[in-house]
Amino acid sequence: MLMLLKLPLTLLRIGYYWLWAVIDSLRGLKQLRVDRTVAIGAPREAVWALLTARRVVFDGPPVVEMVTEPLADDPDLGLTRVSVNGQETGCVVMRELERDEAAGTMTAQQVRHKLTWPAELENDSLISMKVAATPQGATLTVRHELTARSVHHRLSYRLGVDQQAHWIKNKCEKDAGTHNRLTAMLNHGLLLSLVALLSFWYLLGWQDALLLAAVVVLHEAGHALAMRMVGVEVHGIYLVPFFGGAAVPKSAYRTEFDLGFVALMGPGFSVVPTFALMAVFWASGDTRLLMPISMFAFINAVNLLPIYPLDGGLILNSLLGSVDRRLALVAGWIGVMVGLGAALFFKSWLIGIPFLLFALQRYLTRGRTPERRRLSFIGAAALLFGLVATFALHVLAFGYAESMRLD
Repeated sequence: MLMLLKLPLTLLRIGYYWLWAVIDSLRGLKQLRVDRTVAIGAPREAVWALLTARRVVFDGPPVVEMVTEPLADDPDLGLTRVSVNGQETGCVVMRELERDEAAGTMTAQQVRHKLTWPAELENDSLISMKVAATPQGATLTVRHELTARSVHHRLSYRLGVDQQAHWIKNKCEKDAGTHNRLTAMLNHGLLLSLVALLSFWYLLGWQDALLLAAVVVLHEAGHALAMRMVGVEVHGIYLVPFFGGAAVPKSAYRTEFDLGFVALMGPGFSVVPTFALMAVFWASGDTRLLMPISMFAFINAVNLLPIYPLDGGLILNSLLGSVDRRLALVAGWIGVMVGLGAALFFKSWLIGIPFLLFALQRYLTRGRTPERRRLSFIGAAALLFGLVATFALHVLAFGYAESMRLD
């Protein structure tokens, strides 16, 4: 919820950083220096302990884990592995240059090494941190200095340092029990879902809002059930204001089939309530059931369109990613552009904002996704058949309900 309230400021900050990065590039400035200072409501000793810990876990979503271990062939170097939702996403090698607990300072230099991956993480970054005690707790100053290679590099590093300082602050305050109670309440999923329900009411009226909420919850329950079936932990199911809903995983997908199956099971599970309503209509002839049937069928059919990040787009991503990950990346960008084009055509910011956010996310990560085991021929055929069959069932249900409403 708090993230949604801060969304306009976040977008403005990204725009400001991007403009700054473009100007620096045009001026030919190669050296990038980023400083961030945050006040932390936790003892200085607790902040220092976190900075020097070998293993740190930042609560999500997503859950980010950083583990540092000395290299066997060179104890002066440390290898830091970064995992997101339980899946390793990168490694960097660092050399510690200074550590002074009394002064609260530490400095490390990133070292070019064969173990560093992905390639864009390989740079000459000099990282300095300073912790100072205050009457309210502590202040942390984070400084990164490196040679910038592109506009994207400048932008992603500025945002990355912001995120790093934010994670450290939240982790220390949560461990110390001093995190802001109001912030915790605003971030609670129930409040987010309540605001989402009110947004549906604003758009559709209270009856259709309740119906839409039921459609979304059952759709997301299908995703959550599929996550359980493939061994992916579920963080929660949430309604999202003006957008719909989301089933948030707590751990990563291991295979492309897992990802595609979870995406398919949202609309797939929704076939059950859709045709259950149709069965009740056939038995009773109650025309009030036609509107729920249409809404169930329409929303789930649209979700199966091969447009990233809709469910159909995620299934397409799994299929193409098993052939060539570059094809999946291109298809994802085409989907995002189609969504933005639809927003312009319909003059709808409600359509445009989610696709704009996905476009930003893909730009900042360069479409990078964790390695997943590719689909077998049988797995790909099953997903494709499931996609076509589920889409056909929802289209048939929608067409039938609409034809009966017109009679």
